[in-house]
Amino acid sequence: MEQENNNSVYVNMMVDSLDRKKRILEYILVKTREQESLLKDEEMDPEAFRAIIDEKGEQIDELNKIDEGFDTLFSYVEKEIKENRMTYRKQIEQMQQLIGDVSELGIQIQALEHQNSGHFKVYLANQRKLIRDFNVNSRTTTSYYQNMANVPKTEQSYFFNKTK
Repeated sequence: MEQENNNSVYVNMMVDSLDRKKRILEYILVKTREQESLLKDEEMDPEAFRAIIDEKGEQIDELNKIDEGFDTLFSYVEKEIKENRMTYRKQIEQMQQLIGDVSELGIQIQALEHQNSGHFKVYLANQRKLIRDFNVNSRTTTSYYQNMANVPKTEQSYFFNKTK
């Protein structure tokens, strides 16, 4: 009886962990959409972009912990759930629904990340072009000032007529 109570608690914990995973993925999806908005902006704020990446990284670490905990719990109750499916029918249905939701969120995030990757490549290409243009302009300006420094002053004319 005690073991059955523990198993019921473990199964409920599994449902809770899937629910938590779903909420984290929803948050990551929102942050990924924010990244998309930033990348589409002509004058993207790199600091804001970096902050979103850091936030998402923390959430992904949390997802990994949840997955590890879920796997551990599942290893404890796997046999019990298979043998007594009807006892845990409600929780199994909840888990199936949550797994479907989590999978759908994962697909949405993956598709949006793929689009963002393309936007980010365009952003980087534009930044490289700006840097290249700046360097060319800088070299041109430096060259101009060096040439102007070597030009004789107007009082030292090349065509000074000594026969006068």
